[in-house]
Amino acid sequence: MSQGSPRPTIVTTDDPRRLSPIESSIMDWCNLAHAARKRGDAEALEDIATELKSLIRRYDETDGDGHMNPAWARPNQRALMLSALGRIGEAIDVEIIAAKYADTPRRQEVSFGNIADRLVRLGRAEEAVEWFLKAWDAAPMSVPVMMTGARAFFDAGRIKDADAVFEALLGMEDLLGPGTDLYVYLRHDGSLLDMAPELPSLDALYRRLAAIGNEAEGE
Repeated sequence: MSQGSPRPTIVTTDDPRRLSPIESSIMDWCNLAHAARKRGDAEALEDIATELKSLIRRYDETDGDGHMNPAWARPNQRALMLSALGRIGEAIDVEIIAAKYADTPRRQEVSFGNIADRLVRLGRAEEAVEWFLKAWDAAPMSVPVMMTGARAFFDAGRIKDADAVFEALLGMEDLLGPGTDLYVYLRHDGSLLDMAPELPSLDALYRRLAAIGNEAEGE
């Protein structure tokens, strides 16, 4: 069994209204699994795993709970479960199956981005870069995809390429407002602070964020 990094990855969606009832439950239980892993609660994780496996069975039996593309959705949801339980290598293998059936840019963004993120967590940065580029091609304005790509480039020692990702974000003023994905990442993702000393464009983003905060306090 391939074990991933202990760093949890909270499961989110850009629009909860798109989720079926079973998908919503899978997302909630996956987040409970990530939290249990983070605090090292093996007993709770075992109980959560039992519930998740039951939900995945129901999802399979209902052919994706009425999903328009169950060939993509079923392995995608199973990969979410495996990732939440720390079985990152297996999650990648299953998500690659889902990616074969990703028939829209959004589904490509999700599957390619998930694969890239999980490869980063396993320390397979060069492979992560390849999947990031596919995800970025599908969703060139996706901040989560760009964050994953920057991390992959950085971990692969491609510092200039990592900085170029943040340089592109510098030109997108509207992405830095309060409540946006980029704002949340800069405020709450501590791993970005580790990269900032080596990435001038990321440092500039933090300076711009601080300036926005100062302006807000002055109003």
